[in-house]
Amino acid sequence: MDAARVALEGIDAALAVEGLRPGDLDELRQRLDPTRRDLLQVTEQVAPRVIDAQSRLSGLGAKPADGATEDPTLTADRERLTKLAAEYEGVLKQNRALLLRAEQISDRISARRRALFTGQLFERSDSILDPDLWKNAVTAVSTETRAISFFLSDWSGFALRRQGPWAMLGILFGAAAIVVAVVAGGRFLRRRLRTPPPANGESFGRLRSAREALKVAFLNALVAPAAAMAALAFIGGFEVVPPRAQELLHGLVVAIFIKAIGNAMGRAMLAPGEPWRRLPPVSDREAVIAYRYFSFAVWTLAIAAFLNALHKVLFAPLGLTVITSAVMALLIAGFIARFLVNLAGTEEQAEGEAKADGKATEGDAAAVGGLEGRAWLRFVVWIAVTLLIVALVTGYISFAAFVAARMVVAAAVLGGLYLLYALIDAFFAEGLSADTHRARALSKTLGLKPTSLELIGVVVSGLLKVLLFVVAAFLIVGSWGASTADVMDTVERASFGVRIGTATITLWSVFYAVALLLVSLVLARAFQRWISTSLLPRSGLEPSLQSSIATIVGYVGTIIAIMISMSEVGLNLENIALVAGALSVGIGFGLQSIVSNFVSGLILLAERPIRVGDTINVKGEEGYVRRISVRSTEIETFERATVIVPNSDLITGMVKNWTHSNTTGRIIVSVTVSYDSDPEDVRDILVSCACDHPQVLQTPPPRVFLTKFADAGLMFELRCVVANVDYALTVKSDLHFQVLARFRKSGIGLTAQPWAALARAPHDMVPPPPAPPDPLQ
Repeated sequence: MDAARVALEGIDAALAVEGLRPGDLDELRQRLDPTRRDLLQVTEQVAPRVIDAQSRLSGLGAKPADGATEDPTLTADRERLTKLAAEYEGVLKQNRALLLRAEQISDRISARRRALFTGQLFERSDSILDPDLWKNAVTAVSTETRAISFFLSDWSGFALRRQGPWAMLGILFGAAAIVVAVVAGGRFLRRRLRTPPPANGESFGRLRSAREALKVAFLNALVAPAAAMAALAFIGGFEVVPPRAQELLHGLVVAIFIKAIGNAMGRAMLAPGEPWRRLPPVSDREAVIAYRYFSFAVWTLAIAAFLNALHKVLFAPLGLTVITSAVMALLIAGFIARFLVNLAGTEEQAEGEAKADGKATEGDAAAVGGLEGRAWLRFVVWIAVTLLIVALVTGYISFAAFVAARMVVAAAVLGGLYLLYALIDAFFAEGLSADTHRARALSKTLGLKPTSLELIGVVVSGLLKVLLFVVAAFLIVGSWGASTADVMDTVERASFGVRIGTATITLWSVFYAVALLLVSLVLARAFQRWISTSLLPRSGLEPSLQSSIATIVGYVGTIIAIMISMSEVGLNLENIALVAGALSVGIGFGLQSIVSNFVSGLILLAERPIRVGDTINVKGEEGYVRRISVRSTEIETFERATVIVPNSDLITGMVKNWTHSNTTGRIIVSVTVSYDSDPEDVRDILVSCACDHPQVLQTPPPRVFLTKFADAGLMFELRCVVANVDYALTVKSDLHFQVLARFRKSGIGLTAQPWAALARAPHDMVPPPPAPPDPLQ
């Protein structure tokens, strides 16, 4: 702890110095991190001892009252443990204070680092249209040319002082041989592992295409960097590279990595000239154009990275660094714009060929079909290109270079993310699907059901996708010396704020909160869609319960998204207490029914007295429940009309649910036969008609009842249970047809129902009621 205190004081004093560079701040953080780890270890060591001493002390019991006697050994143990616990608590408090100070110093270093990054990013220079900028760059080129000659002369002198001329020649020859060997080995592996196109002319499956794409990306991305690093390691072993040259070689390695990884990702995803393994639905011409201009942008970024390293090593004038960044941003913007223009022409040509020939290739058809889906992305890219041009014209060259470089990095990272997503989807869809032989064999090995294995696969694939998305976000936003907090703080300094009570609302916080709300809602809806379409269908739950779970997940995601956006603005539950109090009056009067429907909707989703798919009758409207939302429930009637019923009516009113516990239902077929018919025959015919129908259940069995001796004849009722109440009317109609046909075949005559006869008889022909019998007769 004393050593940590001294180290923190030294770092704090160094941090107070003005003019610190990013490298100085990184060095301070490297000194701070071990101290923080040591303090955390002290806490982990001391905290259990405090708990142990306190527990042992409580086990001895309380100190006896004055005048009471106690064993001297217990008294001595109590005093010793009391002193020991006090010492441990004091050490733990001091250590926590030091740890808090370390956290504060870390926050100060991060703030200084973000401030430096912000200043460099939004530093304004001359416009790219300013002739002075180019004149200064031409002058700086001659200065740097002389610096390069001096640098190479110093390097050669440094190397020759340690190794002779022939030794240096051998070292260079050995490095070149290593490069040639690694490149030749990489080419051999690519040829050996290359999968030939299918003989039938068809494309690979999605799983195989994803595997081939990853293999291409891996082999193409590692050859050039491996060759460069092996050669530099060989040269570095002879100590012929001075420190300044090491920085330059480091920049060269970075440039090689950018070129190799960027081109590898483009070739793996777009597959120019190899349509049989291409994953995205684009045509051959679009793939070739996209790969060509993406390669140009990657080469531009790699060369700019090496030139910036060279400028830094040679202490080149600032104007040369500025013009390098400007040219890089301008070239990348030009390549992107040219790609978009050529892409539009290719799509128009594909549409024309498809209309003229009446057919098109599979890639062209897929490309034409996806035009509408890619229109919004193209518009966003055009906005980014316009932003680059405006930044270059207005003099914000550092910002333009940052955005241009980040666009290239984002394209490469998103390409890799697309490949990994395709591999995950294809593997878990084709490899672990419940109906595949591989899944059945694996399920037997693990002792799981195929459906359970498929469900586990869906969960694992979702977790892997989330993990890859987080990694890709950090690579896009947090690469190249800038973190997410750096970018956010940059724009925040350019905004203004309004203080309301204890909360400060800035222009940036409002925009960021809105953007965060939209992104959170999109993610919540995507998660809900994944839950409802991928996870729940494989869980074995009934569809109505799946709908309830998906709906609740959507509501929870929306609430979380709103809470996150509110916290970004600076509002919390305490800040909106007054607003909620004011709204409570309106809720009590004008919004009462809305709140009642909202609460009733939550009760419906949780208690589930009515589920999606049920057949219900409410307020005279009968139909199927199609959707239960937070305010109302949609019912589709048998006439295909949609009835919107408030949820409060379903909770507080009387609802008849035909399919709440099961889908069975009872139907009654009433017939009236003449008195001269045999009742046994009538009963047998009715029972046989019910037993012969496939929709009638045999348990409970159909029953026939002689319900009444009417004037028109004998009244029978056939009562039976159907498997699905939705088909009750169809079953009843089928039974009517069968009963009528079999009665006619058996010679049993049907008579009119009493109420039907009365309805057809004129009023004056209705017979009077019979006189009551005489009790004496």
